[in-house]
Amino acid sequence: MRGQPGEVALWAAATAALAGVTALLVAAGARYAGAGHGAGEGLAGGTLPLAWPPRLTPATLLAPAVAAVVLGSAALAGRRRADRPAPRFAPLLGLAYVATVGWWLALAVAAQDGPRVSAGLLGAADERPSGLLRASTGQPPGPELLVWALARLGIHGELPVGVAFTVLGALVVPLVAVAVRSLCHEPAARRLLPVLTLAPWAPFALGERDAVTAAVAAAAVAVGVVGCERGRRAWWALGAGLLLGVAGLFAYSAMWLGVAVAAAYFVRRRPLLNVITGAGALAPLFALRLADYSWPDGLARAGAGLFDRAALTWLVPDLLTVLLCCGPVLVRSARRVSMTPGWPFLVGAAAAALFALVAGLAVGGTQAAWLPLFGWLVVPAVAPRPRPALPGDTSSAGPIPYGLVAVGGALAVVLAALLMPR
Repeated sequence: MRGQPGEVALWAAATAALAGVTALLVAAGARYAGAGHGAGEGLAGGTLPLAWPPRLTPATLLAPAVAAVVLGSAALAGRRRADRPAPRFAPLLGLAYVATVGWWLALAVAAQDGPRVSAGLLGAADERPSGLLRASTGQPPGPELLVWALARLGIHGELPVGVAFTVLGALVVPLVAVAVRSLCHEPAARRLLPVLTLAPWAPFALGERDAVTAAVAAAAVAVGVVGCERGRRAWWALGAGLLLGVAGLFAYSAMWLGVAVAAAYFVRRRPLLNVITGAGALAPLFALRLADYSWPDGLARAGAGLFDRAALTWLVPDLLTVLLCCGPVLVRSARRVSMTPGWPFLVGAAAAALFALVAGLAVGGTQAAWLPLFGWLVVPAVAPRPRPALPGDTSSAGPIPYGLVAVGGALAVVLAALLMPR
């Protein structure tokens, strides 16, 4: 089968196969329970925080309605008359961000918890920053420090803080598009916006600390890629490094997205910027080291060990998570990897995932922990096919895969209805 129906069928077959292998691993004695939001086995042997039966209410219809409006608006914009100019890119980014926030909040209505932040994270609001840095939680202190800062601004409680995390996390969509526009071209960035907005990983971003991580990491990549354009000053590279360091304070593997920035520097023949970005990335870690927080020690406590048996058993469920969170558009992305000029983004995402696997950080919870990676994995989905005849083509892009995006949106609604409470 060819085209979008064939890609959906291939995605469904791969998802079913990985789910079957996961079931066999559970039957063979692998233990995955407790990896999700709530207690209990859940679906897929506890590998994902999903439970049956789904939570269905009349408000669940809000999410499909929002998705229909977003897809319809994108289709109308794509069918404009040839003599009419395309909408300006900056306002389009703003509209995409508003649509993403609306979509995420609509999915929150379908989810049992909504966009609430985990109760355990709220305790940071009453702590001193020095105490948060000295706590041996096995996770970087960035989210706790952010909760503390929000409390100083008067934002308290599971729902307000969760909404703040959700609104901040939605910035990942325009930030990824800005990076794609710089390294690929504007048509690709424009057509990628609906793919990112209605992505199936949205239910796992609601009120999640890793949603903020995704936004910070995307900002780092965007600043680095835009900053290595011809004529940009080295301050951009320093800013990208500082943002990478901050991203590392939210998630250990997020800093490895800096590989995408390094690849972009080499593509544009500005390799010396790597030194500036590297120094900038170390600056936040060094600053907190002066406050008695050791990032390497925290990483050592968080990892499960090199090729730990428990980590190895998670390889198949992790792949299943990636397929579910990216949806069928991932199949088109995989088929067009060799056709996109955005390959540095894929290299960065692969490096971050490989680091998480080797360091034993991918032992459960990857549906949230890998949120910073998912947006970059679908970039090739709008690559042109066949490859443009002229090298350095700055105008060609593949069409928006409306069918794949619609299936992904429907999958997001299903996942939100199945999401277990924290």
